[in-house]
Formats: sequence, C-alpha cells, structure tokens
Amino acid sequence: MAQWRPLPESTRPETRLLIEELRHLKQASGLSLAGLATRTAYSKSAWHRYLNGDNFPPRAAVDAFGALGGAERHARLLELWDSSVRPPQPTATPEPPPQQAQQPELPQEAPPARRPHRRRITVAAALALVGSAAWAALPHPPEATPTAPAPTACRGASCQGDAPSASPCRTDARTQSALTTASYAVKLRYSPSCDTVWSEVRNSSTGAATESPMLVAPDPQEAEACAEVNHKMLCTGHVPPG
Repeated sequence: MAQWRPLPESTRPETRLLIEELRHLKQASGLSLAGLATRTAYSKSAWHRYLNGDNFPPRAAVDAFGALGGAERHARLLELWDSSVRPPQPTATPEPPPQQAQQPELPQEAPPARRPHRRRITVAAALALVGSAAWAALPHPPEATPTAPAPTACRGASCQGDAPSASPCRTDARTQSALTTASYAVKLRYSPSCDTVWSEVRNSSTGAATESPMLVAPDPQEAEACAEVNHKMLCTGHVPPG
C-alpha cells in the first residue's frame, strides 16, 4: 500500500473522509495506480494527486472508482463528494447578555478580521492526448438548432459536476487564461453568471475540443486548468502560491 502524505489540518472533515475512503477502496481493490487509470480513464499521475490530497478529484473520477467497490460504497463516496463541495453552513452567533440599566453602554471594539484561506481550485480535462480513451472528456457540441430545448439554468453549487455543453453557463463564458503549445491549447474558462470554471483543450490542427465538468469558483483568480498532454501536465491560471 502506498504511504500517502497526511492531509493538511485545514482540510474540511467531509473532504478528509472522502480521500480516506478512496484510499481504503484502492487498498481493498488491490489495484495499482496504473490499473486504476485503466479502469477509470483517469491517468496514473492524476490519481496520485487525488489520493495524496494535492488536487480535489472531479465527481466523474469518484463515480468511476466507486462503481468498482459495490453499490453501498459507491453511494457513500458520491455522498461524501457532494458534501465536500457544498458550502459550509454558517454558525450561529450567540446574542450578548442584556446590559444593566444603571450602567452606561460602552462601544464594543470589533474583533480583527480573519484573513480568508485561499484554496486552489483545479479543473482538469480528463484527457491523455496520446491516443488513449478518455470518456470523461466531453466533446465540444455543435450549435443548437432553433427547435432544440433550452438547457436548464444553474448557479454555484447546483452547477458542480455538470457539463458546460449542457448548461447556459457557456453563454457568457470567457477565457480567463490560456497555455498554447504547437499542437494543443489549454484554456481556463469562467462563467460570471454561474460562478463556475472548467478547462478546455483544443487541437490546434483539427479544431476539436474537449471540456472538463464545471467546478464552483466565485473568484477565477484562484483557479487553474490542467490537461495531460503527451505524458506532461499542462496548467494555466493565476493562482497565488501557498
């Protein structure tokens, strides 16, 4: 069994449970990382990052792996994934005790504001561009005809894991950043109306494109898009270090 790195203390409990369950399933399945890549169409290096806690796994990867462990564990993993991407519930603030009538009311100094923790959001097109199958990479759709039904609108967490091609989020989508090679272009796409990001990989010769599922990202400056091209990971974004 691989010795995985301990997860950071700042990891959400739901995310910690998800990663630990994935590690247990890998051990129980007896699959190597290479075998896991073959069974799920996600690369060996991608699974190493997911199980080591470096990157948060997409729902499609958890769905494919969970299906190998039986119905009960499959449902448990998807439930943990959904809990991990759900915004945390705010805690109730207790009301201060009532002031005595004879005492003057003194101004209360506000506590110092906490600096928010900036979390890196990585969207990866599940695509190894060396001829292997990548069923999780979605084909770039043709333009809809006037008689086609309009896609259902979503925003934020309700868009998580959805395909951009089946959502109106692409209507106002813009390219946040891009990385271009001689053969391929990797783009980080962002929809302000949906608060989501996704990665797009385009073949410079044929124009064919693939996209990853969407992830919630209110601030695209904290996101990056990655794709594995010829056994090399290409990433683009403006994520600050740390």
